[in-house]
Amino acid sequence: MKISCLFLLFISVSALGKGQFLLFRQGIADGYSSYRRDIYVYIPDGYEKSNARFPVLYMHDGQNLFDPGRAYSGQTWNATESLNYLIQKKIISPLVVVAIDNTPGRMDDYIPEKKGEEYLNFLVNRIKPLIDESFRTKRGPKDTGLLGSSLGGLISLYGGIRHPETFSIVGAMSPSIWWNDRSILKMYKQSSVLPLKIYLDSGTIGGEEPQNVLDLEVILLGRGSRQNYNLFTFIQDGADHQEYYWSLRFPLALKSLFPFMP
Repeated sequence: MKISCLFLLFISVSALGKGQFLLFRQGIADGYSSYRRDIYVYIPDGYEKSNARFPVLYMHDGQNLFDPGRAYSGQTWNATESLNYLIQKKIISPLVVVAIDNTPGRMDDYIPEKKGEEYLNFLVNRIKPLIDESFRTKRGPKDTGLLGSSLGGLISLYGGIRHPETFSIVGAMSPSIWWNDRSILKMYKQSSVLPLKIYLDSGTIGGEEPQNVLDLEVILLGRGSRQNYNLFTFIQDGADHQEYYWSLRFPLALKSLFPFMP
């Protein structure tokens, strides 16, 4: 599916609203490695004035989302600006976003056959309870998502079928489907439960492998996952495997997974 360049670019104007990422936990241990990581949480504008509960999106590689001083090569996803604009314009529903920093063990954490299970258990059993206790969240799986890029996209896909009782919303941007002879495709063919909403995307150059994404789409379509508009796939021509292009597509992922509900 194609979208106009206008949609990819129009939210790059100055952000509306006052939503921001705040440090939630510093140096939290994951319980399975020697590494510690920081956790930031995006609180939407108007949260303090409302008694409402909010859906939650858990995002990997938290360093790259909003702070150029910590982001890889200084390129962020412009997450604060995108979220504020889309919420203010009522394109997406207000939500809480949890940014989980990576560590030097990133590759092991984000690979199912390595430490992926331990990492997901850390999110499910440690981080999510802390978030639910500290913020007014909608706690069920239909309001709880995972989103990441590259290997972060791979672990998001895995989390959606390994922990469907927790995550039923999955965003996989340029996911590393190639890993282990594309084992995630076999998992999606065999899984008894699929996420309720799935966003997939890819570029077309510089290491991007759009055919892998399209092959996963075929598997999902074969299992009826276009029902209720819960599968969205986008291939961005000329896009490379890097933060800049993920920042451009991040608004589309948000719009697909958390559309505004009056």
